[in-house]
Parts: sequence; C-alpha cells; structure tokens
Amino acid sequence: MKAVAIFKWAPNPDDALVRVDGTVNWSTARHDVGDDDHAAMACAVAAADGDEVVGLCVGGGDTSFAAARGAERTVVLEGFPVPTDSTTMAHALVEEIKGIEGVGLVAMGDADWDPMVAPLVAALLGWPLLTAVDGVVVADGSLVVTRRHGMGTQDIAVTGPVVVDVAARREEEEKPGMRQVLAARKKPSDTKIVEGDRSAFSSRGTRLPETTSSRLFDGSDPADAAEQLISALKADGVL
Repeated sequence: MKAVAIFKWAPNPDDALVRVDGTVNWSTARHDVGDDDHAAMACAVAAADGDEVVGLCVGGGDTSFAAARGAERTVVLEGFPVPTDSTTMAHALVEEIKGIEGVGLVAMGDADWDPMVAPLVAALLGWPLLTAVDGVVVADGSLVVTRRHGMGTQDIAVTGPVVVDVAARREEEEKPGMRQVLAARKKPSDTKIVEGDRSAFSSRGTRLPETTSSRLFDGSDPADAAEQLISALKADGVL
C-alpha cells in the first residue's frame, strides 16, 4: 500500500512574540518540523513495505525532510496564513490525500502545537484514528500497529486504511547525513497553492489577571514590619 507522511504542518509557537499589551504577533512564526515527525515518517516507510511513500507538508523553509528519510516524492502546500485554524488545515491536507490513489495509511506526528488536526484528518477521510502510536509493521499482508496503553503497549491488527498519530519516545537517533539531504533535494517535489477558504483565526493573546498593587512595608523596624504583614494577611483572609 501507499503511505502518506504529513510533516511540517504546524507553526512553532516558540517563534511567536507576545507584545507588551498582551497581543500575540505571529508574523515571525513559520510552519516547522515537529518533534514527532521523524517517528511518523518511520511508520509510513514501514507500512508502505516497499511501496511508494509520499511526503506532505506546508511550504516555507526546507521541505526535503521526508525525502531524506525515504519518501519518493513530496507535495508542498503553499498559501496558508499563520496561524491557520485546525479545520482549514485538515481540509487542505485531506483534499490532497484523496488525490493520491491507493493510500492505505496516513502518518502524522502527535503535535502539541495543534493537536486537533489529526482527529479532523481522520474524520474527514472517514478512517479510524489510532493515537499514541509507537510503530507499525506489516504481518501476513495486514498492518499491526503498536501503541501505548496504560503502563505498557498494545498491538492492534488493522485492516483497511487508517490514520496513525505517532508519538516519538526519543529524539531521532540516526539523522540523515549531508549526502542524503542533498540527494533528497533532487527528488520530485510538487508545490501547490491552496485554493478556497484559507481563513486564519484571530489570536487575542494574553491578559494579565486583575490584581491590586503590591504593598511595601518599611523594614527599618522588623517587629513593626512583621505586624503590618500579619495585619495585611488577616485583611485579605489569608490568616
């Protein structure tokens, strides 16, 4: 079966700037490779079992991540505002997945940056979703998905197409070398502009809680300062 590995689809919140008035500036943020994307890519390669693996990502920066890890080609989606709401992102990803014939597995990272996209992708495709996935193997012509369950793991035999939400246990141990990265950049890459509704949601940012101004006590007389502190705590109901 063919497998699709979705990577670099969520903006990195660490790149966002919080202004002094509490609003959030996303102009410096970009869609970035997540901590779980390498594990999702490994699951896609294992599930394909020699068949084609397609990398699917949002444009901006280096898009050769999947190609350097076994994908035969990469589809890059352009035209998303930052940030993009989860529903819009999921619709765009699903529209592209439906255009790839013979896909039996979609793998994506368990991103804390936007955890709603994976369930929405599965719902829009009408496929089951398995979360907290460790790995995938092919056994007797079907998929066996290993996922975390309680204090251990659970093996699930899967028939039919499925979406797996992969959670990496550790950082990538064997990253592609420079030669692999350069070779990956020569693999086919198709850039597409997302059409239709590309709505961005309004980020209202943060708001400081309503608090009274701090009270300063004169510490020249320790006994008097302690008495003032006790009186203040009693007035606020702490003591």
